[in-house]
Amino acid sequence: MGSFYLILGLVFSLIIAIVALANTESVTVSYIFGRAEVSLILLILGSAFIGVLVMGLFSLFRSIRSAFVFRDMRQKQEALQKQVKALEEEKIFLEAELNKAVSVPEEAEEADEEKQEAEVQPAESAPADEEVEEESS
Repeated sequence: MGSFYLILGLVFSLIIAIVALANTESVTVSYIFGRAEVSLILLILGSAFIGVLVMGLFSLFRSIRSAFVFRDMRQKQEALQKQVKALEEEKIFLEAELNKAVSVPEEAEEADEEKQEAEVQPAESAPADEEVEEESS
């Protein structure tokens, strides 16, 4: 894209130079505070040069403004990335807490089931022990 603008600028410069060379007569320029006799070629080239300076200044101001906006956007992006990282860490922590909360009742249920099984097994094994004692007598 930069090459396009360079070529476009060269074409306009060539057109301005051709127009300026074709108009070599002298003209009267009236200012607010006076008049001056100037060669038309100098007037055309001077006007083109002033136009280039003005556009260059506008471009410079736009670039500076864009740089500030870019810096602000980059700072906002960094802040948002930090916030995302903090939220991801909080998510991991909360998932771990949830897993603990869910696994504790399951472990308690398993422990209750084991206790119930343990209570049932001694009751079943008690008659078997009595039978062994009866046989030995």
